Amino acid sequence: MRRLSFALAALAFAGSAAATPETLRIGQTVQGELTANDAPRADGGLSRDFRVEASSGQFLIVSMTSEDFDAIVTVFNPDRSVAVENDDRAEGNLNPLAVVETAQDGVYTIRIGSLGGGKSTGAFTLKVRAFAG
Repeated sequence: MRRLSFALAALAFAGSAAATPETLRIGQTVQGELTANDAPRADGGLSRDFRVEASSGQFLIVSMTSEDFDAIVTVFNPDRSVAVENDDRAEGNLNPLAVVETAQDGVYTIRIGSLGGGKSTGAFTLKVRAFAG
């Protein structure tokens, strides 16, 4: 019984670690991969969250590219309301670019994902930049 309890506790911890967003620094570039282990989206795609600390009055620029899937980026304010969402940079360019003016100091959540209806896993590059307004 003790082994079963330990195994269940280890599984619960592993599951919560996978859901913990990675913290990014402004100026950082991340090369990663969406896998079947990432969170499901309602449309059938997958998503992963990242956190970045920003100051009021900055412009956050979030750029994501992938040659493997149709990508989407959502930026959440510190209060978890949606600040901006984008899935196509321009006509014919399926890579998202999101720009948001930060209204308050705090931790902003960047949710990257793949849109359902096509391939939902694969490599991506995420860049987070900022400049003062």
